[in-house]
Amino acid sequence: MTDQLWAVVPVFDEVSTLGSIVERLRAHCPVIVVDDASTDGSARAAGRSGAAVVVRHARRAGKGAALRTGFCAALRRGATAVATLDGDGQHDPADLPRLLAAHVAAPDALVLGHRFGAVAGDPIPALRRLAIRAADRILGPILPTRPSDSQCGFRIYPGAFLREIPLVEDGFVLETEALVQATWAGYRLVSVPIRSVYPRGRRSRFHAVTDVARIAWYLARVRLGARRTAGTTRPDTVAPGARVAEEV
Repeated sequence: MTDQLWAVVPVFDEVSTLGSIVERLRAHCPVIVVDDASTDGSARAAGRSGAAVVVRHARRAGKGAALRTGFCAALRRGATAVATLDGDGQHDPADLPRLLAAHVAAPDALVLGHRFGAVAGDPIPALRRLAIRAADRILGPILPTRPSDSQCGFRIYPGAFLREIPLVEDGFVLETEALVQATWAGYRLVSVPIRSVYPRGRRSRFHAVTDVARIAWYLARVRLGARRTAGTTRPDTVAPGARVAEEV
């Protein structure tokens, strides 16, 4: 276990998969679960499974807000690095040591999971594959090198990056914003192959058309020079409209 690494798991109605994810992550680091106003008891499941911290949003605010809340909770507890992965079972906690090894080798880099580089795993659904590749192509001209899987949420963020850089976008756009802001601030991006997991009967919260459109709109603003500076990910802040309903 690496004491200064914390994992943040944003969830919305993931009670069927969350417990196993938390239990497996605990072998590597303390776990913070941010429940984005679930109605299925996800927060209680996280607590029973051994999450070190459970924060519940009173109203649904989206993935970006849930990540900001989790980042703040981790930084308040002295995290020097924060791993993020989804609670729907599409990220395998067994891959975390591989990402952690890359972080140890390059502590100033954002470490990104790369599902297309895995030698094992489930086939990526065709529409999801097209959406990921479309986002990669749109993002490519802005970054020094074209990303290989820009929409993968299995990552390790350096604590210094989260303390320094404002991340203010909503939904899935925040994860693209992080790549752009990291590049501007001189942080490297390092990709690590991970296993692609698509549990039968589970649908991703990422919507191929609408979320790619939101990402494209954000990147259009970036290319026009609209760098947003309002809001910061400081350890004394939380997501707008969020409150701690239960913490265990």
